[in-house]
Amino acid sequence: MKLTLPLTVILLLAFQLTLRPASAQYAPWQHHGTLVLLTTPDGADLPESARVEGFPVLVRLSRETFDFSQARTDGADVRFSIDGEPVAYQIEHWDSDTGEACIWVRVPVIQGNARQQLTMHWGKADAATESNGKAVFNESNGYAVVMHLGDASDPVRDEVGSVSPADKGTESCPGVVGLARRFDSGKGIACGEQIEKLPGGQGPFTTEVWFKAQQVNSTVIGWGNEQGQGKAVMQVRSPPYVNMDCYFSNGNVASSKGSLSMSDWVHVVHAYESGNIRLYVNGKLDGNSDAKGSPLNIRNPARMWLGGWYNRYDFAGEIDEVRLSTIQRSADWVRLSYENQKPNQTLVGTLRQAGSTLTVSPESVIVEEGGRVTVTAQAGGVEKVYWLLRRGDEETVVASDRFSHSLDAGRVTADTSWTLRFKAVYPDGAKTLDVPITIRNTIPEPAFTLNAPQVWNGRDTIEVVPQISNLDAMKSVGAGELNYRWVVSGGAVIKEIAPERLILRRSQYSGPIRVTAFINNGGADVAATTDIQVTEPASDPWIQRKPDANEKPEEGQFYARDDQNEGTLFYNGTLDKPTDSVFLNVYADEKPYKSETKSLANGGRYAFAVKLKPGLIKYRVEFGATIGGQQQVLDRVSDLVCGDAFLIDGQSNALATDTREDAPRETNEWIRSYGGPTGRGDANRWVEDRMKEADQAGLARPNLWCRPVWKRNSPEHQAELGWWGMELAKRLVDSQQVPVCIIQAAVGGSRIDEHQPTSDNHADLNSMYGRMLWRVQQARLTHGMRAVLWHQGENDQGAAGPTGGYGWETYQQFFIDMSAGWKSDMPNIQHYYVFQIWPNACAMGGRDGSGDRLREAQRTLPRLYSRMSILSTLGISPPGGCHYPLEGWGKFASLIQPLIERDLYGVKPDGPITPPNIQRARFTSTAREELILEFDQPLAWHESLTREFYLDDTAGDVISGTVSGHALALKLKAPTTATKITYLKERDWNPDRLLVGTNGLAALTFCDVTIEAAAAK
Repeated sequence: MKLTLPLTVILLLAFQLTLRPASAQYAPWQHHGTLVLLTTPDGADLPESARVEGFPVLVRLSRETFDFSQARTDGADVRFSIDGEPVAYQIEHWDSDTGEACIWVRVPVIQGNARQQLTMHWGKADAATESNGKAVFNESNGYAVVMHLGDASDPVRDEVGSVSPADKGTESCPGVVGLARRFDSGKGIACGEQIEKLPGGQGPFTTEVWFKAQQVNSTVIGWGNEQGQGKAVMQVRSPPYVNMDCYFSNGNVASSKGSLSMSDWVHVVHAYESGNIRLYVNGKLDGNSDAKGSPLNIRNPARMWLGGWYNRYDFAGEIDEVRLSTIQRSADWVRLSYENQKPNQTLVGTLRQAGSTLTVSPESVIVEEGGRVTVTAQAGGVEKVYWLLRRGDEETVVASDRFSHSLDAGRVTADTSWTLRFKAVYPDGAKTLDVPITIRNTIPEPAFTLNAPQVWNGRDTIEVVPQISNLDAMKSVGAGELNYRWVVSGGAVIKEIAPERLILRRSQYSGPIRVTAFINNGGADVAATTDIQVTEPASDPWIQRKPDANEKPEEGQFYARDDQNEGTLFYNGTLDKPTDSVFLNVYADEKPYKSETKSLANGGRYAFAVKLKPGLIKYRVEFGATIGGQQQVLDRVSDLVCGDAFLIDGQSNALATDTREDAPRETNEWIRSYGGPTGRGDANRWVEDRMKEADQAGLARPNLWCRPVWKRNSPEHQAELGWWGMELAKRLVDSQQVPVCIIQAAVGGSRIDEHQPTSDNHADLNSMYGRMLWRVQQARLTHGMRAVLWHQGENDQGAAGPTGGYGWETYQQFFIDMSAGWKSDMPNIQHYYVFQIWPNACAMGGRDGSGDRLREAQRTLPRLYSRMSILSTLGISPPGGCHYPLEGWGKFASLIQPLIERDLYGVKPDGPITPPNIQRARFTSTAREELILEFDQPLAWHESLTREFYLDDTAGDVISGTVSGHALALKLKAPTTATKITYLKERDWNPDRLLVGTNGLAALTFCDVTIEAAAAK
């Protein structure tokens, strides 16, 4: 394919080249070339009114447009001029071997919708370099900090000289401009903590950075000080978006949710001036605020970090081109920066080729999937070139400033047609040549079904195995390596993903489950499903813990009773001196309870197992040996009790200690816990210290049994239960007359993903789960835990999902995986108790409904389990928008106690003791003017509640309601086409307007429940 330019255009180009010789001062340079700065629609597309001054233009060179052999190997002889006058420049990257260079050139003025010429000179062997970053970036064009992060000898240098950065473990990587730095969690760049030259006070500033994030909920850059209105911290939140945390000031602003790509470099600019705050993503305004609140007031000296804040580095990904300015950059400046610096930049033209021919070769392409083809072009006299790929209705720029493009065909599912377009921009306009691309489908996709039992008792291990019918055909074309992904839906199961199969080890649910396998061989996923009906046994045998060979009682130890209403005390070990026998005497409240005598086994081994009765009884043991007919007591252990053990887990409202209220630091002789590492600290070191203390005391292991308080003070290993944990324990001791042990594992401010077990080591002390499990294992209660009480979700309700989306989207699967760990490690757990959190709890829900959907995920969680209860926090008085006062937390205990007594102690309640929960919504007729909400128990009603119901997210459609038993009839103001109904939204609700049951408990909130059509008559 070939186009010839008109003769007038050729003569015009030649005339222009003749009229613009190199200036006299660059006469000794052998080579000169012209680059055109394009702000026309074919370039950076700035409005004609735009005028940008002192702008650092990025010039990229490649061996396709520049002969590196004509210049010095380090580019020292390169110069730039405009209209014969030299301009400052800085070479950031020059690699003559690979034929790549990145150069910053300071251009005095760039006009909108214009063509401006920039002349490049090279080819003088004795020229000394004039590359100077400080001449390009300095106070005169508004810069306070500029870090390219790409210099091989000094990669974290600040070109302006305001900061003296120190690298804390980052690594070099390819950047959006030359080289950049790769960050991992725990690694970053510290720019100083006494910086005098950062923007300060209430003045304007701009923070600019390129980054590619690998995970959300992290900090890209932060500067200022950790104090009110004192910082500018750029965060990546989820679903991927930018949040500027400026410490409750008017600098706070966020981009639209989901605006960030997690696979591409993104350019983000925070341009601040009090009352006019703008946030740009990839050159476009994506968040703005005219807030009149407290203005930023950043004090100097200030601090600055890349990849974190205050030496806590949590960013994982890559960062490039970090800049702080002492002025608020204009929208035109920001757009020009992005258009100029992005990989397929639009501002700077191509060094002109000789001639006038416009061709591409080949003129059409046929390629097999998985293949690769290169198309080349000639475009003599051209100012700029692009390659564009059209797939269906979508056209994407895939390259610029290149005269060849290599196209990867990738994988297709059928023969596919694309168009590769070469666009050449000339002074009189743009011309295009199209290359038709045909990709032939030659690689078969996996064809398979799933082989699995149709019924399962939920206890015996079963396997789901794909039966692949075309494996040989795929192998014959080199595509037989398969990738698997498994999804189990419908119920909670404990599973193991093995090579080429899924192993189902146990179910926590009775009913139908669906197993889906997604398999690919490098192309698109192919899915197949199988349904399995699960019917669990009515009850499970109690699994007994195997004791350690040298297990002995410890002072203050708690023993959990089993399903036979007994606890088991083990006293095992070896004796290295000759004896007639060994004995174990057990006393209950100082009265003889049981006495056993045994002869030593081989190696001097002995093992006692004594059954203890639960109750408010204190046991004491004496171990000894009979030598020559005389008994000698060798060990005494006292203050031993037997009862029921529970686990509390979640975040701060499960921890229930964060309050300024004073309360007694009482203990109770019948309430026990096991001290140990909690929170986010270094548990490995904590355990090492305890082991060292035990060794120094001559003990085999530390004894951390204690009588807990509700809130820890000292010593450091004294366990805390939280306010409602302590209140619940006291209630159960009083009502059931048995000792209670609670392990408190909650961590304030934690997401549910942070509570997951490490897949290959559940006891990993670097994880929250591992720190919890270590305490349970050390307490020898793995087989004694009866129930888990879970209050968590505040940190998941907003746009902070751990996998890049909303927290509600993955909450149930994370809970399933976490509970699989619980049930595997603590197999005798009989019940889960889960709280539905407060709407917009801790102001972390928002107005977009993500918190409403998180509460819906919690409400429907029991559908996936055979033994789970859901509790409502609504209606608790006094309430807590975030944390509750002690009296409110005390109500938690009063809500849980009757459920535990019903489920674990056989107490039959007189009526419903759970919050009302919607079961179904339906229209009463085809007129769709009234609908019925069916609940699991009787309701009470008040007309003020009509405003709390939303049809398809719209309020005001319900005008009245009436209750009849379990049914609530809602009359609508007009017929509706709505298909979903929601009760109580985080954006507008009042704790004094709640739907309650006749039992006085507030109903669970629900979100987007499907409204069924009226039954046909």
